[in-house]
Amino acid sequence: HGEVVCAVTISHPTRHVYTGGKGCVKVWDIGQSSGKNPISTLECLRDNYIRSCRLLPDGRTLIVGGEASTLTIWDLASSQPRIKNELTSNAPACYALAISPDSKVCFSCCSDGNIAVWDLHNQTLVRQFQGHTDGASCIDISPDGTKLWTGGLDNT
Repeated sequence: HGEVVCAVTISHPTRHVYTGGKGCVKVWDIGQSSGKNPISTLECLRDNYIRSCRLLPDGRTLIVGGEASTLTIWDLASSQPRIKNELTSNAPACYALAISPDSKVCFSCCSDGNIAVWDLHNQTLVRQFQGHTDGASCIDISPDGTKLWTGGLDNT
């Protein structure tokens, strides 16, 4: 990557790896024998660190969050990856992301301790709940989508 890497996600089937650093996500084709140079660089979050990136299961959409109040939604299906939308949060940063099994909802762990719930079809914030008294730092969702676990900087 050439600098600090704070986020990574892998496509399915395993073809591309996306690594998030300062101000960009780099796309790597793991089928290339050299693998030393990214095939694409997605500029986002204006020189802030990317803390999480998640692919939707169809591999056509990438969601990126980090040390900014926006989540960036990338359209990877076009000939050149492009920003489809930016979702604005009340928190100054997003530390982690999770996608529901049906790909309809994105959960973002916010630096203010809240968990934001985003409708990916309408690209709107539908709910926000207090998860922690300090930053919500990690998240996972059960395979059936009925349970959500988070961890935070408040030691919970």
